[in-house]
Amino acid sequence: MARELIHMNGVDKTERIRLFGHFYRKSRFFAAFLICAAMLVGSFGAVGVWQSRGAWNHEKSAASTAQGETDAPPPVEPTPPHVPAGAVPICDADLSAAHLGNGYINHETAHLPDTETLLSQDLSSAVSSEPLVLILHTHTRESYSAAGQGYLEGEIGDLTYSDDPAKGVLAVGETLARTLKEKGVTAIHCTVTHDEPTLAGSYARAFESIRFFLEMYPSIRYVIDLHRDSVLSADGEYLRAVCETEDGRCAQVMAVVGSGEMSDARMQGNLALAQQLRVRLNGEFPTLCRPTVLRDATYNQELAPYSLLLEIGTGGNSVEEACRSAALVGEALAAIICGDRGR
Repeated sequence: MARELIHMNGVDKTERIRLFGHFYRKSRFFAAFLICAAMLVGSFGAVGVWQSRGAWNHEKSAASTAQGETDAPPPVEPTPPHVPAGAVPICDADLSAAHLGNGYINHETAHLPDTETLLSQDLSSAVSSEPLVLILHTHTRESYSAAGQGYLEGEIGDLTYSDDPAKGVLAVGETLARTLKEKGVTAIHCTVTHDEPTLAGSYARAFESIRFFLEMYPSIRYVIDLHRDSVLSADGEYLRAVCETEDGRCAQVMAVVGSGEMSDARMQGNLALAQQLRVRLNGEFPTLCRPTVLRDATYNQELAPYSLLLEIGTGGNSVEEACRSAALVGEALAAIICGDRGR
């Protein structure tokens, strides 16, 4: 509008524009001053509120501490390992039934053996360079899980059998044979696969192998049929039978003794070997050996003077855990055979 005025109260156009511009600049400076002042006041107010709130929080924290509360976050529960849908979890378990004592026998027959008599029998043999022990595997392809494996995904029967000797009972039997030899007891390890083409007929094929070695080496007095067990809980978990030792985790051991179609003396001798082995193993590691199982079957145990079916671990154990146990079994068995000589 100032540009349209030629004269106003004696002030020409040029002067009018100058005065207008001067006033406008002063107005801008004043407006800027007001804005800065407002911002400064607002800042002081915000600081005051923040300080007041901080003081209130400090007082609240002090009051909570006085009442037994802390600023520490609540404990976090460990996250269980992820198990895919449909998979079978593998869980540690103590199957030793140690509270029942070493004399306890899991009876599945009408026999009622005298535990004290079994433990007092002399089961030793004269040690020489001739083989005394035969180790074989009726179920040669039985295998173990990978160390630390948390679940089995698929068919358990397929997953716990393997053609790789390093993953199964063959590796455990080799450890047992080597330990016996180190203790002065000559052992033969039969690695013939008896569970092919199928599991059916395994014991018949193992029967022929045992008879073959007994005929070739009449000095053999002890036959160990080494297996691994398979145990499911009522909740469908696959159990890993473990014992903690100073040398690491070991697979728990269980002896199975048959009572069918053999003389009572032969059955008593086998049962005595099982019980004495359990006492020796648990004497050093109280939960290493599970109770002996007495069943109405033979398991080819009628062939040699002393025979045992040994379950070392389950399919949930690792082969390393089973081999540690086999070394301990070898030491205990050698002590029984030698009558504690050489220990």
